[in-house]
Parts: sequence; C-alpha cells; structure tokens
Amino acid sequence: MRQVETFMQQFKETGAYRTPPEALGKPHRNGWMTSLSFNIRALGGAMLRGGWLAHHHAFDDRRWEECGFHLFWETERLGTEVIIEGFKQLEGVGPVVVVSNHMSLYETFAFPPLLLAYGGVAIVLKKSLLRVPYVGKTFASRKVIPVGRVDPRADLKAVLEHGERFLREEKASVILYPQGTRQPYFDYHHFNTLGVKLAQNAGVPVVPVAGQTAFLGVGKYTKDFGPVDVTAPVRFACGPVIPVTRETAKEAQAQCIDFIASKLTEWGKVEVRR
Repeated sequence: MRQVETFMQQFKETGAYRTPPEALGKPHRNGWMTSLSFNIRALGGAMLRGGWLAHHHAFDDRRWEECGFHLFWETERLGTEVIIEGFKQLEGVGPVVVVSNHMSLYETFAFPPLLLAYGGVAIVLKKSLLRVPYVGKTFASRKVIPVGRVDPRADLKAVLEHGERFLREEKASVILYPQGTRQPYFDYHHFNTLGVKLAQNAGVPVVPVAGQTAFLGVGKYTKDFGPVDVTAPVRFACGPVIPVTRETAKEAQAQCIDFIASKLTEWGKVEVRR
C-alpha cells in the first residue's frame, strides 16, 4: 500500500487527487470474477482489518485512513481512476456539516477519512450497521450518530442533539446523507433538509459533496457487496462553503441540491431525477 501519510499531506495542500498514470493497473473486464475480487480484497479487507483493530482498541484516525484508502488503491488496481476535487476550500474553515448523495458502501468507507485532512469527523449512519460483524466494531470506535430510519422524529432529535455537540464541543465536522438509503440515482425530492437544519442550529456552514461511486453497484442479495463497473471512475467533488441562517436555509438547501445534481449530470453514469 502506498504511504497514506504522503497522500494525506498532498491532499491537504491541494484538496485534490487524480490517479497518477503509473498507479493505474491494467484494465480489467466487467464480470463476476472482477466483482468478486474487488469485494473480497477491498471491502472484505477493509472490514476485517478495521474490525480487528477496533476490537484491540487500535483503530485510530491513521488506521481509518488506511482502511478507507485501501478501496482507492484496489479500484486503481482494476484500471479505474479515482478523481477528487475542490476540497482545498475547507482548510481553515472549521467544522462544517457535509451533505452528500449516497450510492453504495464505497463512500461509507472511503469518503469520511478524506475530511480528516481538515479536522475531526463524525458520521450519521444507520443503527443497523453497528450490528454487522467487524463493520459494527469499526464504526463504533469512531464518532457516530446512529439513526434507526423508522421514527423520523427520533432521528431528527438524535442528529440535532449529537450533531451540535460534535460540531460545537469537539470541533468535528458531521457527514450525513440526506437522501437516506443508498440509491443508484439522485432524486431532488428525497434529499431532505436535515443537514441544513443541523448547520443552522449549530451556527456552522453546510457544504455539499457530490459522489460518483457507480463503480460499485448495490448487490442483488445484499446491498453491501455489489457488481463492479470498471468503466465508471470514482469521483468526489466538494462544493461551496454555504453559510446558513433561518432566512437563507431554503436557498442553502437549493444550492446543495443544485451542486450535487450538476456534478452528477456532468459526469454521467448516474440518473438525476428532478
């Protein structure tokens, strides 16, 4: 594995990354063998290693970065580019609320460690993930806000209360996926306002991030382990830092949605439903 320290230093300085030509493996073909290889080597490896380290109380930020970036390196091994852009603007801003679309387990593991370059990170995630072997121990060792997605009112209360504490007291940015469950498309109407509400209450900006992880599809029998599409580059783009007040909350929500939708449209591979 390439040096995570070097990657993080360069990423903090530039806020961007693109797979260098010498790191790109020989292009693989789509099919069950390629999908099986990635799911075992990348997802399985990250989950097992993370869970084992967490069990031994050794899953710190550096180990989190290693597990997350392991997915990037395995993606590149199959001949698929990883392209990240626009994160430099987060330097010196302080804690923010990050809202992003949600396509697969890929971004659950690979995206949050990127933000460690700019400070602490907390994640809003499904409570059921904490019960999954290895995965549960991994995330339970991090700053997390579990939600059940059965009682919206209870979820709102949990995110606002715990989110404000992480933002104000621990100076950690909070990542959440307002569309809820993982979807291979982006739907304007299912991208809720929870992130903007949290930012408004905590007095911090909201930042939209577009993620294109069609590289890893949602599985037929389990959502976590799906088919791989080596023709779909993995992409993350950070949008503008948007201040939020009661008067501007509606406009901030529209800006977040528009940024994510415009990027996904530009990149292709993902349907945008308006």
